[in-house]
Amino acid sequence: MKNWLSKKFADLRAKRLELPPPPPGPPPFLGGSATTGRARQLAAYQGWVFAAVSTIARRMAGVPLKLHQAQGLEVAAHPVLDLLARPNPLNTGRELRYTLALHLELTGMAFVLVLNNALGRPAELWPLNPADLIEITTGADTRQPLTGFVFNGPGGKRTGYRPSELLYFRHPSPSSLVYGASPIEAMAHAFDIDLAVRIYQRNFFRNSARPEVVLSTDQRLTEDEARRVLTRWRQKHQGLAHVFEPTVLDGGLKATPLAYSAKDFEFTQLAGWTQDNILAAYGVPAGKLGLVKDVNRANAQGIEVTFNAECVRPRLDLWEDVMNAFLLPRYGQGLSLKFDNPVPSDRAQSHKEAMEQLDRGALTINELRASQGRPPVAWGDAPYSQPSQQTALPAWGGAPVELEPEVRAALTQAWPRLEGRYAGWSRAKVARELSARPQVVEGILPEGLNPERRDALGRELTACLTQGLNITQTLAKLGRAAQGEQS
Repeated sequence: MKNWLSKKFADLRAKRLELPPPPPGPPPFLGGSATTGRARQLAAYQGWVFAAVSTIARRMAGVPLKLHQAQGLEVAAHPVLDLLARPNPLNTGRELRYTLALHLELTGMAFVLVLNNALGRPAELWPLNPADLIEITTGADTRQPLTGFVFNGPGGKRTGYRPSELLYFRHPSPSSLVYGASPIEAMAHAFDIDLAVRIYQRNFFRNSARPEVVLSTDQRLTEDEARRVLTRWRQKHQGLAHVFEPTVLDGGLKATPLAYSAKDFEFTQLAGWTQDNILAAYGVPAGKLGLVKDVNRANAQGIEVTFNAECVRPRLDLWEDVMNAFLLPRYGQGLSLKFDNPVPSDRAQSHKEAMEQLDRGALTINELRASQGRPPVAWGDAPYSQPSQQTALPAWGGAPVELEPEVRAALTQAWPRLEGRYAGWSRAKVARELSARPQVVEGILPEGLNPERRDALGRELTACLTQGLNITQTLAKLGRAAQGEQS
């Protein structure tokens, strides 16, 4: 009896329909402090999360890191700089920082294992996978808040590390002083929806397991007859060469097209909502990813300043604090690591402020040149004195020389336009332009000047434009030229 039942059940199992696997369920919520939670957070490195996190990691890995003494002097050569430049035989310094940024932005935590040499100095730095973290053990009181880190090692073996063996980077969490907070955890719902939208769109463009048309009949067809009808239909209508061709249906066949609902095309708006929320969680402007159209120079510069000031700079400060507190003390006192300022300067604003300080005597030429890393000049230590509007003063402090009022008025009105036109041009290029188009200079001189005076002013103005002089310097030079003519 037992053998007979076994045979019967075996026959039923053999005849069981081969059903397709069930569709995947909705993406799980990203969160918690368990190992599986951090593993899912690392797996979220796709879509808009990938775009935001890779942009942050790429920028953070490229900012130069410098070592300074307590007096502020930069140290050009030091063992810690060599270690950070080549932390281990596998990674470069940029690769290590890129990896740490990825771990930090996905899980809120990043770990670096510090291996010492025989002298007790750090010899290698290795990144540890946050998904392998099992727990962080804490002490009984505040005298030793952290006692160790337990990781899942090779073969599933628990591996413990003392706090002195690791550098622990984390985004502060509002609910824990020990574990870090993942930015994607804060926007987990947005990521879940984004993932579901992308899966739905992929399946939609794969035909969503739905046919475009249904062929139906009241008659009962055998499997061979149904296969023959489908083959003839495909041969007649499949492909671009058979688009819009008419057809004739016989045997009681009816063709019913399947229409897509409006909701199939509404996911684009939902994708835009998830994009905005994920980018906002990381503080990455949409324009940084090229998602904003009609970006001019001013907008692009504003986006760059915002991204580096609000997103990159605070993260670099966190890195500096950890390295200065837990890595540099192993090399003695009086040292500090500092990243270069990633925020680009506004060159136009910096130039305007420098000119205002020069005009008011708050800054000398040599002080300005020193801030630009340029050598001093012999005449640059005295405060700059701006000539008055009525009188052009020679650079050597000679007696003032009056220009024709109509010449002064014409130059004062036209010179800013000419300065803006030739801003950034080389002297040779300006000289070629003025030689080919002398009417540029002739057009700003007032009528009524005698030919000799007009030619002399034209030559002087051409020289001033070629040298890149401003209106004050130009008036002073013309005054000296007029003084020479009078003498």
